[in-house]
Amino acid sequence: MGGRLLAVSVDPPERARQVVENNDLSFSILCDTDREMIRDYGLVHEGGSIDGKDIPIPAHILIAPDGAIVWRFTSTRIQVRPSPADVLRAIDSQGWKSE
Repeated sequence: MGGRLLAVSVDPPERARQVVENNDLSFSILCDTDREMIRDYGLVHEGGSIDGKDIPIPAHILIAPDGAIVWRFTSTRIQVRPSPADVLRAIDSQGWKSE
């Protein structure tokens, strides 16, 4: 549909490479080891890990070409994800045309 899928992880680059290779992923995983991006997007669960460290809040975000966030799905559990139909509806609602 003309967009691009990216994942963001707080894991180190070597771990991200292993995940991409082991799962034959067709998209890249960006590494946010300093947690700057998750803070910028308001996706930090402060003190949420077992050892009290900050962890990311699982999220799916649709970003328009101009950088505006036009749709967002967050969850308290990594296993809870939006349905593909919901994501496609969010994309369709923007009226974007693939080129």
